[in-house]
Amino acid sequence: MSENHAGHMPSSGRALSISAWLTGVYFIVELGIGLWTGSVAVISDAFHTFSAVGGVLVAIIAARIAKRPADEQKSFGWLRAEIIGALVNGAFLLIMALVVIVMGLMRLGNPIDLPTGPMLIAAAGGLVTEFISLYLLYRQQGSDLNVRGAYWHIIQTFVGSLIIIVAALVIRFTGFLAIDPLLGIIFGFVLLWASWGILRDAIHLLMEGTPDEISLAEAKAALAVIPGVKNVHHVHAWALTSGKYVFSAHVMVDKRAEIDSDEVLTIAQGKLVDEFGFYFTTIQVETRCHDEERARTIDALVDRSMAT
Repeated sequence: MSENHAGHMPSSGRALSISAWLTGVYFIVELGIGLWTGSVAVISDAFHTFSAVGGVLVAIIAARIAKRPADEQKSFGWLRAEIIGALVNGAFLLIMALVVIVMGLMRLGNPIDLPTGPMLIAAAGGLVTEFISLYLLYRQQGSDLNVRGAYWHIIQTFVGSLIIIVAALVIRFTGFLAIDPLLGIIFGFVLLWASWGILRDAIHLLMEGTPDEISLAEAKAALAVIPGVKNVHHVHAWALTSGKYVFSAHVMVDKRAEIDSDEVLTIAQGKLVDEFGFYFTTIQVETRCHDEERARTIDALVDRSMAT
């Protein structure tokens, strides 16, 4: 896997830490502006920012736990802590989305006149810190579900700042007070969509679902053409965490084949790593099938014509 840009961007752990500090410091500044001006809108957005700090901290904690080595109780290690972190952040985003939509609907019937000056000052500062955080996390969020959860928390506050600026300007120049709840409701539905995507992917990984980038049928076919192989069965693929895929299968070889088991294993592992990008593989080479009845209940690709 290419790491051509590693020198240009900080690691996910460092990027998350910088984002947490930036967002945390801005929360204190924004809360101070809100308390100084008495603006309920600014104070409310400050705690909105604080929720993003919480989301980033969850991602940081999960990433650090995931680095723990494997032991007898956690034989695959702690990598799935990142998936649990993404699940927590996805649930948190879902709750925030529902809160934003409900608050918007409640305020839509009775919009209030907001203090536009403090709103603009607070939101402008937020855009700067949030833009930096989004830049730092952008590359990692594409391949790391845990970082993606934190990334969407920052997007939430970034768009929140944009909404405050647009709402403040519209209110100042037109007096249209309903713009604030209307924009909030629209963004609430965007958050619903984002939270569902994170929750769906996290649950898929926790259920040991086949990674989207992997075709079990293609992996099975690649092994089936190895010289001496009669049948490939009990094929499974899952992810330990984002980007770390595991594969297992039974490969039946012809007893009369000239190729030996070690050579079959070498070719099979080379194909699975080089062509499909698996992080870890387990291949059982056998001359006849075992434990078929129980194993078939969890087989996705069952070969009914399998020889015994």
